[in-house]
Amino acid sequence: MQEYAVTSAFGNFRPMKTYHAVSNEIPEPWRIRLYERIGFRFQNTVTESSQSEFFIDIADLVKNSINAVTIENSLHFLKSYLDFRFPNPEEVIDYLQKHRGVYDATLLACVLTDEEFGSRAQISLELYKDPEIDDRYLTIYVRQTEYETDIIEKIDSVCKQFAPAITGESGYVLVTTDFHPPLE
Repeated sequence: MQEYAVTSAFGNFRPMKTYHAVSNEIPEPWRIRLYERIGFRFQNTVTESSQSEFFIDIADLVKNSINAVTIENSLHFLKSYLDFRFPNPEEVIDYLQKHRGVYDATLLACVLTDEEFGSRAQISLELYKDPEIDDRYLTIYVRQTEYETDIIEKIDSVCKQFAPAITGESGYVLVTTDFHPPLE
């Protein structure tokens, strides 16, 4: 079990559990980064019990007992606190059930995209369906009212950070923009 102390915005100290606290397996470096980022991002916004439930749900993935409820709860948790769009959750959940190996990568991609763009963009998690061939994959769209000149470079940087998480998996996650304005 690994814990470390964090300081809240108000100067309060409290222990923060890392991934190692919920699993005896040694995770990949990108997975450690995901759990630490989630813990750090939400340390002052959620109760410890709801955060613990979220970490337990994620730990279930490692034990291969992930299901639609786990996926839905985790994505809605992130949607609530990251304020991204999630227009067709049933499609995303179905895709993640079929391609469980990209579940963590999707969570990491959402957190990293929010860290990079935050309030400067509308972020939307959707299932892309190619109209010409039978190809589907998860897409995180970044939409801005006024597009930054270096948006593609920033998106590429985010993609490079979670790329190891999707290597060798049957599913795929992409962060991109369609250069449309934010949707209402």
